[in-house]
Amino acid sequence: ALRAKDLSSAWRYLQLAEFCRENGREQEALRRAEEGLWMFEDKRPDERLLFFTVDLLAKVGRKDDAEAHLWRAFEKWPTYELYQRFRKIGGKAGNERVIEFLKGRLSKKSRSHWDYSADLLVRILTHEKMYNAAWATVRQHQASSGVKQELATASQASHPCEALEVYAARVEELINSGGYAEAVKLVSRMAPLRNTAEQASYISALKVRHGRKRNLMKLL
Repeated sequence: ALRAKDLSSAWRYLQLAEFCRENGREQEALRRAEEGLWMFEDKRPDERLLFFTVDLLAKVGRKDDAEAHLWRAFEKWPTYELYQRFRKIGGKAGNERVIEFLKGRLSKKSRSHWDYSADLLVRILTHEKMYNAAWATVRQHQASSGVKQELATASQASHPCEALEVYAARVEELINSGGYAEAVKLVSRMAPLRNTAEQASYISALKVRHGRKRNLMKLL
């Protein structure tokens, strides 16, 4: 009763629900948690309260309700963590639903601007080893450098040309920012992805472009 006097945030609801569960009142904990989700459903979902609720729902066998809460939150504010939870409960069908939702969302955006949904979709496709679809998304939308790096690393065996292109861009970024050692390590990683002559030609071109950088030349 004392804790229920201040339920001004999703965090307060979570604290109350956790207190109930710790004292063996799981039904009360679930009721308070679901109430908190409902009270703040118009705001960005609080994933701590959401995941707490989902875990309790799964424990009492209410899988459909848990899935519904996750999907409602994902539609409003999609994140990789929400995808992982939804994938765990929804299985393959849940994964397909997430991918189609993000594709639909991207189709309504301008291709000239980066959108978080593109990064999220590429990360999910990479996790699912759907590399063809992931690279197609990268070509169609403005995925961030970090996400492209993750995809290149994961798929370099099956998509060496795409990976080399991403690595080459990253090498230039590192050289221009003074990260010579890391750049040279990445150059070495590129070697198994093409024949010796191509790699030698690439390194020669690097030396021509950056010949005045003595420390880089020594490392190369």
